[in-house]
Amino acid sequence: MATESTKYTLLMRILHWLIAVLILGMIGVGWYMAGLPDEHPTKYDIYPIHKSIGITLLGLVVIRLLVRFFSPIPKLPRELSGWEKVLTKTVHFLLYLLMILVPISGYMMSDFAGFPVEWFGIEIPGFVEDNMDNSQSALDAHGILPYILLGLIALHLLGSLKHRFLDKGKNTDVLKRML
Repeated sequence: MATESTKYTLLMRILHWLIAVLILGMIGVGWYMAGLPDEHPTKYDIYPIHKSIGITLLGLVVIRLLVRFFSPIPKLPRELSGWEKVLTKTVHFLLYLLMILVPISGYMMSDFAGFPVEWFGIEIPGFVEDNMDNSQSALDAHGILPYILLGLIALHLLGSLKHRFLDKGKNTDVLKRML
């Protein structure tokens, strides 16, 4: 009889931590870029790197979703209350949604503005006609969505830490599944 895994697969754990580090780095770089004056000599040298890593992140998230779909996922501990299970599933769904929407909004911002989007020097084809109104909408979304993503990351982290350190003895340590 097969035993149910209490951990995510190694690939899922690697993708989780790699994506987490890249997201936090990208948000930091995004804030840095946005805060630089337009005349700063390196401001526009950072954009292609930011775009390339953003496209890479989107690809990694898609891979992670595929791996998640085809891999065994540890069940949530029975000891979690109903509302904790609902909150966990909701936060996970929203995290995945935002991990897709943030890079897409960045891509659409550039594409609608007629700016090239390259992935480490390889041009990604444009899909839309130039439209500065739509570019501005994508810019607005790309400016707001990372804050929402950070809030969700904070909830995710706080929930994991709560179950690890405050619920001692209740068998609710979900963090160990990702370590």
